Amino acid sequence: MNINFRYSKDNHISNIHCSKINTSESFNLSSYINSLGEFLATRDIDNLSVESLYNKYSILNVDILVLLGNAIPYTIGVAYEAYKKGLCNKILVSGGIGHSTHFLISAIQTNFKFNDVKIDNNSEADIFKDILVNYYNVPEKDIIVENQSTNCGDNALKSVQLLDKLKISYNSILLIQDPTMQLRSYASFAKYLEDKDVKIINYAPFIPTLDNNMLFINKDIDGIWDIDRYLNLIVGEIPRLKDNEKGYGPNGKNFIVHVDIPDYITDNYNKITSFIDNSR
Repeated sequence: MNINFRYSKDNHISNIHCSKINTSESFNLSSYINSLGEFLATRDIDNLSVESLYNKYSILNVDILVLLGNAIPYTIGVAYEAYKKGLCNKILVSGGIGHSTHFLISAIQTNFKFNDVKIDNNSEADIFKDILVNYYNVPEKDIIVENQSTNCGDNALKSVQLLDKLKISYNSILLIQDPTMQLRSYASFAKYLEDKDVKIINYAPFIPTLDNNMLFINKDIDGIWDIDRYLNLIVGEIPRLKDNEKGYGPNGKNFIVHVDIPDYITDNYNKITSFIDNSR
């Protein structure tokens, strides 16, 4: 199998193209990638159920479910599932027009059931609200819209600011995000809620998993990335999560709280990037 990589000026991968690799390489590479995917797609509860939430946190529901802007329409259905099961009282949708918006629009356009969704010049949050209201019949009164943020950290900052502005009190939130950005979203919210006594509960909508042929086991997820984009996303996340001068932690850009990155994740990340370097 040949894998072709193009690097951007900051040495992050700007494009990855996968074709066929031999079986042994594919097996090793997919296992390393799966470990990163599972690490990033963090879940604090086993499943979306009142029982699971109560067993872990001794609460029957959260005050607010926060659905963060992303390019995977499947996440909207997961948020609705949580709402329908009574796991939340309100849904806050967060996301303006950012670097992933065109991917969301493309995913919406290719799904026939969303033919009537207004997408022209609409923010990710407004698109999400439209689908929640018109396709899942969630009452508008139960949806809060933050449609100005343009990136992961901005999602957190502007969501917290909006809730403060609306004088909405909350002691717990459930975060749902693109699985590759779930952990960083948590770290962003933790930064802006440091002075508040709020439980932040993660629930990645699915755990991305590749088989030995570098194909998604979760292939039926609505809007799932192609393999090239997925690899770009996960390889780009680890440097951002680091707490060093180049990372987003307190010792770097200070966009997020400190995140502990296990040694095995660092090792597997290095193996992936080494494989990339040897394929250049």
